[in-house]
Amino acid sequence: MPNRTGSKALLLALLVSTATAAAGADGKLKGIMFGDYYAVLSADDDDVERPPEKRNAFQFRRIYLTYDRSIDDTFSTRYRLEAKDAGFGSGSNMEPFVKHAYLKWKKGLVGADLYLGLSGTPTFLIADKSWGYRPVEKTMLDLNKIGSSSDLGVALKGKSGKLGYHLMVGNGQGKKSEEDNGKMLYGSLSMEAVAGITVEGYADFNMLPADKNQLTIKGLVAVNKEGFRGGIEGFSRTNRGKGAAGADETITGLSLFGTLPLSDSLKGFGRLDKVSNDATDTSDLLVIAGLDHSLSENIHLIPNLYIQMGCCDMPDGPDPNIQARLTFFYKY
Repeated sequence: MPNRTGSKALLLALLVSTATAAAGADGKLKGIMFGDYYAVLSADDDDVERPPEKRNAFQFRRIYLTYDRSIDDTFSTRYRLEAKDAGFGSGSNMEPFVKHAYLKWKKGLVGADLYLGLSGTPTFLIADKSWGYRPVEKTMLDLNKIGSSSDLGVALKGKSGKLGYHLMVGNGQGKKSEEDNGKMLYGSLSMEAVAGITVEGYADFNMLPADKNQLTIKGLVAVNKEGFRGGIEGFSRTNRGKGAAGADETITGLSLFGTLPLSDSLKGFGRLDKVSNDATDTSDLLVIAGLDHSLSENIHLIPNLYIQMGCCDMPDGPDPNIQARLTFFYKY
């Protein structure tokens, strides 16, 4: 079995061979990078050696390298690597892992595209596009670990008239290997109700051992018209048998977000999330506000303020986590 150094060498060789293939084949190599310079202005933590309110750092939060290639008029393939910062104080290198690796069969079944392999789930795909600021933060469900952005399995994605659908059967382990004999079922139905307004209904069911199944339902209304982009998203997740004395745990959340142009190269945006857990009787608030300055179509500087806090905390409760960030984003 190769050691960690050998594994990294093999991975680097794979990256080089991928880039070489992209240069000489009918394929496309592209990438996305985003990160921040951040400073923690307030936090609640007992780390005496590294007080959280003094933490600041430059970080790459995500780096994606994607290779897309059409095999013929019917089949195409994608291979995507992702790397992320390990966090303040970890002292670890960024290490890439496989995010996507799938074969796409165009109109392969009942007029829909069929995906075989590790592909994107429908859990927050539409919400992510509607929010539009993944470089600043994940969408509400993604941030709170209500599902995964990709899974290994089979997916069907297409449209019938105005109705869009995205159905999937996967392992339910995200990018990790399977560890039980259950599977996860995903389903998203969406449509443009009127011009510029999209509605989505979503549900998933994760079959877990010992009848500890998980059920998620979600609704989204997204608006994109007259320069404004925004929406409202709500969800409910039931974790069977995870609460006290084997009771069910229910997590609910609501997210409001919006973006408004201020000039040709400047936009203002904001977001408010509230997520509650009935098993622990807790609620958390997230507030994000910022400006998006486009240096070019694919290069952005995004100063923003990021605030996490418990809802309606008592005076002696934990301090809010407040960060000032200068987020950068570019793609090529």
